[in-house]
Amino acid sequence: MKKYINIVLAALVTLTMFSCTKEADVAGIEPKLPAIQLSSLGYQQVGPFVISGNTANTLLLNFGATLTNQEPGAFKLEILDGTTAASPVLTTVNFATWNGNDATSTPAIPATETTPAKPAVVVHTITATPQETTYPNTTVMAGTILLKLNSLGLAAGKTYSVRATAYNKDGSKNSVFTALSFFKTAAL
Repeated sequence: MKKYINIVLAALVTLTMFSCTKEADVAGIEPKLPAIQLSSLGYQQVGPFVISGNTANTLLLNFGATLTNQEPGAFKLEILDGTTAASPVLTTVNFATWNGNDATSTPAIPATETTPAKPAVVVHTITATPQETTYPNTTVMAGTILLKLNSLGLAAGKTYSVRATAYNKDGSKNSVFTALSFFKTAAL
């Protein structure tokens, strides 16, 4: 008899464990999520990096971010002159959006009757691509930033930190990610 009771109890526990499905409590979780969050910043290249001459490197940065009930806005990248978060800002690269050229890049200018055409000058670029997600109202972004190292005022043989700040569309919310001792420049 005891054997049959154990079998019935085991069957009952098994049925209750596998007979229901758990749905995510979106209404309960969503308010707890950050409006905007930079989750990573890195690169896959091998340093130290050359900063001048014909062989100057372009650094390809990768970043990840999420936005909940927000749209991406501006993006700022600060190069810190040192290896701590308190290091002074050496230079700042500003992007008006998460897709496009930085503020120092200039568009092409067509020729007129009195002036010759001028080609576009692209210094730094950013691209952020939404990734597939099944979570409503949350956008997961994978992004890249191309930095021309010869335009940043870097010195040879030094180590730099980087602070990235991502903003939402109206600039009311942001997320900051600091990577200390992020990259090193080659000695001349």
